[in-house]
Amino acid sequence: MHTRPRRSSRTRAMATISLMTALGLLLSACGDNDDRGGDAVTGSDSSTSIPAYDGPSPSAENPVKVGILYTDDNPIGVSPEIKDAAEAAEQYINTHGGMDGRTLEVVPCNGQNNPQSGARCASQFVENDVVTVYGLDGVWGGVGVSVIGRAGIVNQTLPISGPEFTSENAYPWQGSGVTAAAAAASYAAEQGGKAACVYTEVASFKEQCLHYFGDVADKLGVTWEGIPIPPTANDLAQYTTKVSGTRASTVLVISGGQVAQQLINSGAQLGFKPKWIVPSQRPDFWKAVGANGEGVITFGDQKDANDPKDEDAALFRAVMNRYAPNAAYTAFSTMTFSNLVTLQRLAKQVGGDKITAKNMPDLLSAIKLDQFLGPELDAKKALPQYPRAVHTGAYLYKRVGDGVEPVGKGYYEVPA
Repeated sequence: MHTRPRRSSRTRAMATISLMTALGLLLSACGDNDDRGGDAVTGSDSSTSIPAYDGPSPSAENPVKVGILYTDDNPIGVSPEIKDAAEAAEQYINTHGGMDGRTLEVVPCNGQNNPQSGARCASQFVENDVVTVYGLDGVWGGVGVSVIGRAGIVNQTLPISGPEFTSENAYPWQGSGVTAAAAAASYAAEQGGKAACVYTEVASFKEQCLHYFGDVADKLGVTWEGIPIPPTANDLAQYTTKVSGTRASTVLVISGGQVAQQLINSGAQLGFKPKWIVPSQRPDFWKAVGANGEGVITFGDQKDANDPKDEDAALFRAVMNRYAPNAAYTAFSTMTFSNLVTLQRLAKQVGGDKITAKNMPDLLSAIKLDQFLGPELDAKKALPQYPRAVHTGAYLYKRVGDGVEPVGKGYYEVPA
């Protein structure tokens, strides 16, 4: 078993993440916006999948404004599909009753993964009186979270840094690497045999493998080994040899798509074909791994957009095809769409007039609601180390031909 370094606290480790390196690798896993993010099942006329609505139109006099943070025009990594998905969700929601009678107005801002743009976005969100902020940016945790917090605005961006989990105004609806790694460990326990976790050696990925995966694996009696890869490594042959030498039956890879791609293809050449578990990937990844991609497992906070049996996934595809036909299907676009439709569900539950910046902390502190493309969000059942983080599991899907299907239990909660 891998000997893990002593740590003073998870919160401290999360707060010291090598954000720019980690974000670049994270975005490389999900790709850029050159092509659609999955082999979408669209049908000949997907617009017919959008349910009809014959209720009253929402009022535009007092819109619910939501900040949408995305990245573009920078060398580290881009996620323009966040903006695309937000605008598609805005059109869908406003043609289906709005926020219980109030229109939704998204306020997108390009953080560009730099502090100056992040500060500008924070100011823009405050000036526009948004009720919450969704999305992703590499420096937002250190720049924007506190700014909007001082203005009384909650933060619900993808938690990739400590403040996005732990700040007073943080109420994340994604579990990020915490829940994904735990899901992989639970799946490994079900499969039996040894397990391994291969990770690019930056602080956030190390934490995911050695602790969020490792702690659950230990609890469930899984024998496992952690294998670090330097961020500067180009030739991964020696690391493929190391991981194949573990004879693990399940291997979690916490890194960008290029690393996972090389490990899977090189492992196949050595006759090493474990159950690989990797972040959600784009079409170019599946083309690169070819037949070796059959059975590869991906993880995510939301259900896979191409799940052929899920009604939420079908609605997501139909709405995106109508309002954002050129947008990418990625974990980031499904996350954004999910958050906005879930907010609409919350408005219907409590009343649209209650969706204000002032009320959001109380609403989120008491929430019990089915998340769109996700699990139930229950304020009484949060992640143990993050009491306001109510997304407590992750979804696992395996590649089957050009499609996907849930693997194992499909959805895995972090063990109590």
